Amino acid sequence: MEKNPEKFCRKILQQVSRSFALTIPLLDKRLKDAVLIVYLQDRLLDNFEDELPAISLAQRRALMDKVVAIFAPQHQSLPPEVEEIKAWADEFNDKALQKMVAGTDKIWQAYQGLEQSIQRLSFDWLTEMNQGMQEYLQQEIKTFADLDEYCYYVAGTVGGFLTDLLLAKTEVSTADKEILKANFTDAGLFLQKVNITRDIKEDIAARERIFWPLPEFNLEEEELLQTENKAATLEALSEMVSSTAKHIEPLLEYYQAIPAEFTGYRRFFAVNNALGLATLSKLKDNPQVFWGAKPVKVGKLTLARILKSPEKNLLSLADDFLKEFKI
Repeated sequence: MEKNPEKFCRKILQQVSRSFALTIPLLDKRLKDAVLIVYLQDRLLDNFEDELPAISLAQRRALMDKVVAIFAPQHQSLPPEVEEIKAWADEFNDKALQKMVAGTDKIWQAYQGLEQSIQRLSFDWLTEMNQGMQEYLQQEIKTFADLDEYCYYVAGTVGGFLTDLLLAKTEVSTADKEILKANFTDAGLFLQKVNITRDIKEDIAARERIFWPLPEFNLEEEELLQTENKAATLEALSEMVSSTAKHIEPLLEYYQAIPAEFTGYRRFFAVNNALGLATLSKLKDNPQVFWGAKPVKVGKLTLARILKSPEKNLLSLADDFLKEFKI
């Protein structure tokens, strides 16, 4: 057994997520370990949903169910599914994901260090995430309603866990609790839609499916990157940006309801969403999303500015979008 599984978790986070490796360390001590471990647990499931090269649908479903089974709170010893999942490590193309899957036992060991009540919360949300992800393994995203539902399962459930974790760690007024519960879904959908909008070119090239609701735009997948369809493609991008922007006001309401004592969580939330807003601003009307040599991303100066004053940048960037879209 690994003597320090938490150390493995911190190291692998640096390799599999630049954004969360930046923001999870900002969290309050009461939240940090749980968020780190549950992020890796969720990411493990996500790996088997859409990072593992082509396998049969039945096999993919079975593997996703095994990932969830690993984290059932009743386990007192290493679950047998751990070795089954680890055996798939070399099938992933990405080296960091290989290391992560090979370290499933260490993630489970770290998970065992969480309070039982937090394990139960995490497991309930992971189960819902898995059920929704599997629903969309075959179902195409054809409408914006489909997109919202898919994003809820992959990211809204994360917001649900974060909110339940927060409420488990402190007393919150009834009014603020209602605001947090009412708006965590929008906060999750916002960041997921930013990623889906930004990654369209990569998804077309590397994945078996994409997540834009193409029937809404009267476009086929192969038409998106054809320069002769530039006007229609940029209009589709504009609609994706507008769909993402509708979540800005609710995520601000969520932010304002975060208890003042959780300065780390407020900073974590502000940095993540300010970066999301800055990215969305760069995506707007930008043909480089489709035809650029490199993915569109926030520059180092913008990142430094956001890290220096997260709340100021969150509110300023959000205000710009709210005025533009008259939300």
